[in-house]
Amino acid sequence: MAMTKELAALVDASPLAITADELTFMLDHIGDPDGKLRDDVIYTLFGRGFFEGGFTADQRAEVAREVLRRQDLWRDIDRPGTDAVFGRTFTALVGTLILNYDAAHAFLTDDQRRTYMQWAVTYLQREKDYRGYVSGHGWAHAVGHGADFLGSAVQHPQFLHTLIPDVQKSVVTVLRRMTSAFLDDEEQRLAAALVVGLTAHNISLREWTDWLAVEHAYLWHNYAADSLPSYYRLSAWLRIMQNAYFLLPVDDPARQPCLAFINDYFIQMGFRQ
Repeated sequence: MAMTKELAALVDASPLAITADELTFMLDHIGDPDGKLRDDVIYTLFGRGFFEGGFTADQRAEVAREVLRRQDLWRDIDRPGTDAVFGRTFTALVGTLILNYDAAHAFLTDDQRRTYMQWAVTYLQREKDYRGYVSGHGWAHAVGHGADFLGSAVQHPQFLHTLIPDVQKSVVTVLRRMTSAFLDDEEQRLAAALVVGLTAHNISLREWTDWLAVEHAYLWHNYAADSLPSYYRLSAWLRIMQNAYFLLPVDDPARQPCLAFINDYFIQMGFRQ
């Protein structure tokens, strides 16, 4: 309790300095079931630590090492519905901070960077817990947080192009696992991850266009009017296309296939001729 209060007092501290004991507690409680502690205090301090000078260089390196060593991103990943989801999804958010900081101020080793990128592009392929806000515990939001992690990798200046199939597979896997509608802007976060890859020129226009065509055709081929899951998947796909269209620069040719598939959705659903 004393450490919780100590950290809460640091949230608005300026300048921010974090002790070794405080950092150890933060790492131990990345996925604490207490949403206020996890989200409002610990994650906030990780963000300020990286981007407002709260961490020393040694502390940044310690966070990067410890997150990899602890493997909380994968803990109980085949057991959806448990509190372990908070450790996974907030490890994804801290991984996002790490990759974003590394993109601007390279500090990871080559092996660490490769591992973080591999984690970022495969996490959503394995995560099965799609809860958003969990009463009494706050945000789990695995798809949203996983999309942020994915985006931090695909926009990184040292992104490995060989990982593009896994970027695509991550989004496809999320869609094909859907059995109910998303409620918390998951589609917006997935679209944003893809858009930053496009604007960073790590996803080519051809890769984008070809992949959209394949996925669009697959979703329609597997759509049945009496199947709610197939409708939810198509509806989520529509929102991904709509979000990507508006997030991309107005003169970006990557908008055109989005618009074509948006129009096709409305035609096939009978809303327009």
